[in-house]
Amino acid sequence: MAPVQLESNQLVPAGGGPASAPAPPAPGAVTAAASPGYRLSTLIDFLLHRTYAELTVLADLLPRKTDMERKIEIVQFASRTRQLFVRLLALVKWANNAGKVEKCAMISSFLDQQAILFVDTADRLASLARDALVHARLPSFAIPYAIDVLTTGSYPRLPTCIRDKIIPPDPITKSEKQTTLHQLNQILRHRLVTTDLPPQLANLTVANGRVKFRVEGEFEATLTVMGDDPDIPWRLLKLEILVEDKETGDGRALVHSMQINFIHQLVQSRLFADEKPLQDMYSCLHSFCLALQLEVLHSQTLMLIRERWGDLVQVERYHAGKCLSLSVWNQQVLGRKTGTASVHKVTIKIDETDVSKPLQISHEPPLPACDSKLMERAMKIDHLSIEKLLIDSVHARSHQKLQELKAILKSYNVNDNSFIETALPTLVIPILEPCGRSECLHVFVDLHSGMFQLMLYGVDQLTLDDVEKSVNDDMKRIIPWLQQLKFWLGQQRCKQSIKHLPTVSSETLQLANYASHPVGNLSKHKLFIKLTRLPQYYIVVEMFDVPGNPTELEYKYHFLSVSYAEGDDSPATALLLQQFKPNIEELVLDTKSGKQLKSGVKRKLSGDPCSIEPKKPKRSGEMCAFNKVLAHIVAMCDTNMPFIGLRLELSNMDIPHQGVQVEGDGFSHAIRLLKIPPCKGVNEETQKALDRSLLDCTFRLQGRNNRTWVAELVFANCPLNSTSSREQGPTRHVYLTYENQLSEPVGGRKVVEMFLNDWNSIARLYECVLEFARSLPDIPNHLNVFSEVRIYNYRKLILCYGTTKGSSISIQWNSILQKFHISLGTVGPNSGCSNCHNTILHQLQEMFNKTPNVVQLLQVLFDTQAPLNAINKLPTVPMLGLTQRTNTAYQCFSILPQSPTHIRLAFRNMYCIDIYCRSRGVVAIRDGAYSLFDNSKIVEGFYPAPGLKTFLNMFVDSNQDARRRSVNEDDNPPSPIGGDMMDSLISQLQPQQPPQQPQQQPFAKQAGASGAYPLTSPPTSYHNTVTPSPSMMHTQSPGNLHAASSPSGALRAPSPASFGPTPSPSSLGITMGQTANFASPHGSQAMPTSMPPPRKLPQRSWAASIPTVLTHSALNILLLPSPTPGLVPGLAGSYLCSPLERFLGSVIMRRHLQRIIQQETLQLINSNEPGVIMFKTEALKCRVALNPKTNQTLQLKVTPENTGQWKSEELQVLEKFFETRVAGPPFKANTLIAFTKLLGAPTHILRDCVHIMKLELFPDQASQLKWNVQFCLTIPPSAPPIAPPGTPAVVLKSKMLFFLQLTQKTTVPQEAVSIIVPIIYDMASGTTQQADIPRQQNSSVAAPMMVSNILKRFAELNSPRPGECTIFAAVRDLMVNLTLPPGGRP
Repeated sequence: MAPVQLESNQLVPAGGGPASAPAPPAPGAVTAAASPGYRLSTLIDFLLHRTYAELTVLADLLPRKTDMERKIEIVQFASRTRQLFVRLLALVKWANNAGKVEKCAMISSFLDQQAILFVDTADRLASLARDALVHARLPSFAIPYAIDVLTTGSYPRLPTCIRDKIIPPDPITKSEKQTTLHQLNQILRHRLVTTDLPPQLANLTVANGRVKFRVEGEFEATLTVMGDDPDIPWRLLKLEILVEDKETGDGRALVHSMQINFIHQLVQSRLFADEKPLQDMYSCLHSFCLALQLEVLHSQTLMLIRERWGDLVQVERYHAGKCLSLSVWNQQVLGRKTGTASVHKVTIKIDETDVSKPLQISHEPPLPACDSKLMERAMKIDHLSIEKLLIDSVHARSHQKLQELKAILKSYNVNDNSFIETALPTLVIPILEPCGRSECLHVFVDLHSGMFQLMLYGVDQLTLDDVEKSVNDDMKRIIPWLQQLKFWLGQQRCKQSIKHLPTVSSETLQLANYASHPVGNLSKHKLFIKLTRLPQYYIVVEMFDVPGNPTELEYKYHFLSVSYAEGDDSPATALLLQQFKPNIEELVLDTKSGKQLKSGVKRKLSGDPCSIEPKKPKRSGEMCAFNKVLAHIVAMCDTNMPFIGLRLELSNMDIPHQGVQVEGDGFSHAIRLLKIPPCKGVNEETQKALDRSLLDCTFRLQGRNNRTWVAELVFANCPLNSTSSREQGPTRHVYLTYENQLSEPVGGRKVVEMFLNDWNSIARLYECVLEFARSLPDIPNHLNVFSEVRIYNYRKLILCYGTTKGSSISIQWNSILQKFHISLGTVGPNSGCSNCHNTILHQLQEMFNKTPNVVQLLQVLFDTQAPLNAINKLPTVPMLGLTQRTNTAYQCFSILPQSPTHIRLAFRNMYCIDIYCRSRGVVAIRDGAYSLFDNSKIVEGFYPAPGLKTFLNMFVDSNQDARRRSVNEDDNPPSPIGGDMMDSLISQLQPQQPPQQPQQQPFAKQAGASGAYPLTSPPTSYHNTVTPSPSMMHTQSPGNLHAASSPSGALRAPSPASFGPTPSPSSLGITMGQTANFASPHGSQAMPTSMPPPRKLPQRSWAASIPTVLTHSALNILLLPSPTPGLVPGLAGSYLCSPLERFLGSVIMRRHLQRIIQQETLQLINSNEPGVIMFKTEALKCRVALNPKTNQTLQLKVTPENTGQWKSEELQVLEKFFETRVAGPPFKANTLIAFTKLLGAPTHILRDCVHIMKLELFPDQASQLKWNVQFCLTIPPSAPPIAPPGTPAVVLKSKMLFFLQLTQKTTVPQEAVSIIVPIIYDMASGTTQQADIPRQQNSSVAAPMMVSNILKRFAELNSPRPGECTIFAAVRDLMVNLTLPPGGRP
């Protein structure tokens, strides 16, 4: 075993002992043995190279061997390799564990070697002295050589043999090389001419001194000669095997390089020894290549069996180097038959008689002489592909089978047009002439099994499987199947022809009387086509054979009507079966001439519209399968039957018509009505005018589904001219659309009923329009400017009104509800805004249905637009904290329309204001709490508003009020005013005119009128028409609200009785009173069943029950949010409200104050002045009353009991704080409660609170302070959770608790920081501290801690003196010293 290297300079012998052959050691190295050794790395390289070489050989050879041989070779290789590496492992372990024994052996061996060398040296020296040197003599001195060296410095006398053996000769030149190669080429050509050359080696090339023989598909050999002597043998320079396996070889060489070298040596030996070297070379290489080709084909066969063909191909016999026999189309293997079966064999062999021939192919049984090209391909194997050879073989046999099948078809049908495609063995059989390519039956031959396979588009796979089995068992059975498929294809053609039409096709139809009805006698080959839009009608297609033409069909078409039982799932009952005329095809338009065929011309009805010619089937996409006769019949029935149904319904309803008419060059149908029945509820004159204006009424069908009826009405002489560009012609077209439900037949009674309803709607609206058109010349000028007719399309009237015509009102008749429907909107610049009349939309609709007069409607819109625009600006959002119940929401204003001209405003469920819209730009306003029936009674749930008359008179225009009473007289009348006195009072406000005379035409202008137009006839007396009972709560028509005593329609302020019965809030479903949740977001509450009797007032009438007349501009000022008059803008607060809201809010606050005085420890002082409340505390006398100048704010006048304790400035601050912060908007009762508690505090405490109020009212006077202060009279939402927000924030007992809001002064108001500081003042000790109230978990504690520390430090540095209050001083010190850290927010 080779030595192993332990260190870089040591080798260990495998045997462990010294070697016998000595060798001189190298300097600096110690040699262990003289025997040759190998390094361990070299040994490992040898082993790895050997293993890799064996793996390479296995990879080349194993794919061509059987599975068992491959497994044996792999096991043998693994065993050999394992033994080698086990030995290597043992050697390595031994070398690593030798230890000191190996080292001692090395030392001993080294010493022994040294001793041997010494002894051998001594022996050699002794032998030399005794034998060789006895006769030794010195040579003569080389005098010439010495002289040369000394004189010339060179040694030129060396032997020439040294030069000849060491220095190479000069290479030949390029031209000499070309000459030599040219001469060698001539020698090779001479040798080839004079040598016996096999014909297979005729493909040769002589170049560059070489001759190259190439045999395609076998080998390529390159030879040369070493001289020009004819006896010099050929020299084989290169050998290349050209046999390739393109299917299983993966592009690699089939012959290993070692095998090539062996063959090279073998051929070279034959070239040296044989008399015919080239013949022998060809025979040797040709035999090897043929054997290799057989091996390749055998490998391909095995792979083919394993991967694709399976048992369909079998290896019958394989003799390596001789033959390969395969069997295909083995019927016994396929399982089709049992017993003896025909087997088709393909044999590939080497011709033993002539070895020089290529591989020979033979077939058993022999191939039929059907196609020379197929035969030629099946007899060649030059492509070296077994699969291609098998496919060529079975391709030829498949062609033969198809020819046999075609002969059977030819015997059945002489005009058979089937043909065979050779690219893929296919027989294309037309089933129904003329036949498209996709409709033909394709019969294939499976190349693997030889069985017939059929394909026909649309046929289910089970049917195809049955046909295949029958044809494979007996080819003649294809004839009945073709007949069956012909009828099936005829049905499919019919279905495809009507696929685009609304139909449902089926081969069967369940009928209750099928057996007894003639439909049961039809042919078994038929198709039922149901018209989906006409479910009671069917088209029946009957199919028959054409004698003498097995590939044609004859069609007959029938019309079938059925009836369905209502509410039952039982089968339908057949009613009528009628066959279409045989010459129905003549109804179809001739596509060539574009004209319809004459009725007298007869034409044979063929099976299909296309002509029949014996030629190949047409490609897909051509319309040879389209049955245009059936499509025309279906389309004709689908189009005409709805009109027939509509015609019958019109006849049944006695509506005259012209029947079904053809329009549009025969492409559409229509039904024209001659007269439309008169409408109910329309007078005869209107009906005659409408009939005269109607020029045409036509029914048509439109839409893809033909379920939409369109009735076109053409009108002339339209009574109104609109501004729409579409309505400017002499005639107007009105289109009415009706959709038929799927469950209803098209053209049924419902369509006619809907049309009559729409006609009634047109007539109803036309009656109003006619009256409006007659009145247009006489209507007032202001209404002409105010409104315009935007659209009138006979179904809807749209009027635009307003100064900019930005509002619109639409009027149309609702046939379902049998009344007019009014809708409001906005157009133009106001588009997207809300129409102000939406508030009274219901009342307008009721008024118009009661009196359908367009002029009256426009007058109401004109009179109410400006008031409603003002009313809609009032706040209607519910608010919290307005009363002591802080969790209850109250609506500020509730708008309750009573009639189109009567609007009731409810303020916080307490006060009620009635607004009556009058002509000439004025309104009448009264206190709605007073009953209209009796001035001494008030409406349940409402309270009179004291001083309302005085407040309203401030807004009366002096030009309108020619005679005005004093305020004292109005609020305190001497006696009740009846209806007659009220009439006489208001009649003085207008010029006297003669009374209106009775008239027939309500809109005819009266003689002597001054241009104004009366809207209604004179109203009758209220007492004659209405009985004042509780049940009579309906709203009165607007006619009673307009002036009617004169044609001019001047304003009259009637007595309360003349306003008509007005429902109380309770009758509207609203419960009033303190316990009512009138403005709750959850809606109003129902009135209890037991209503208490109304409260009675003293036997005197109040001035507020008499209406106050205001102009529209004054009403707008009254209801428009505006700043509080008389106050500095900085003191007025940020809440803007209208003067009416400020007045009513002040009245409510005054009412709350009366109740609070009774509950608190305050002493009420009786006052003779109306509307004035006086009370006193321990130190102050207070007087609360409305501001006499504006009546919009409550004012507090304070008079101290001891004038020395108070300064006038402090009293003014207290009064101003009450007016702006306590009794002002948003008028909260708890604010007033907290302020009265402050008034009841001791004087020194109240004065400090007044100083804080001064800082709030005049923050600019304390510029040195870092914070602004606000006295919180109610608990704010951000305060510590001690009580619900909105609760009074002042507690005055032994200790005083109140809240302040501090806002940091900054130049950017959006970044200002606000904190809520709860302060508690101890009256006993006089200390002011922050109240210790638990904060919310998510709130910051930095600001409260700083506030508490500042107040504690102030209390420690400033000890309170007896009788002194420290509230203001502590708060001022807090506002000076409080500084929040950057970014710190409360």
